[in-house]
Amino acid sequence: MRRLMLLAFALSLLPRAASADAPIDKISFQPQVKNLNCLKPETLTMITDLVAKIGPIEVTSTCGGRHARHSQHYSGRAIDFRPLETTPRKAAAAARSLEAVGGVGTYSNGLVHADVGAREASWHGHKRGTRYAKAYQRRHYTRLARNNR
Repeated sequence: MRRLMLLAFALSLLPRAASADAPIDKISFQPQVKNLNCLKPETLTMITDLVAKIGPIEVTSTCGGRHARHSQHYSGRAIDFRPLETTPRKAAAAARSLEAVGGVGTYSNGLVHADVGAREASWHGHKRGTRYAKAYQRRHYTRLARNNR
């Protein structure tokens, strides 16, 4: 019952033209998604556009929960979702093709992150800090190799 009320509330926030493209049965929510009223209107529009492109999704994270310190989730500009009829890679590519989407990332567990932030970002994997550290080390060692020629 609670899920139906949550879904009805979420769809009431969507613009009428966009909700025609995203029927109720194409968006589902995991139990930990307790609150959708924190999402910005442009995020809700992004969800409907995404569903129109890739089919049904399961929203796994919105505003609540634990995220990075300056995450777009906290400002209502991001969601994490699991595509139900396509691969995470294809879902991420479809999200990147949307005009309003700023950051898209995929995780090793099949989840996709999409946000409407101003900064365009893209990643794959769970621990971004490790990847950046390795990239820094690679640049450092490349510079050392160039200087030793």
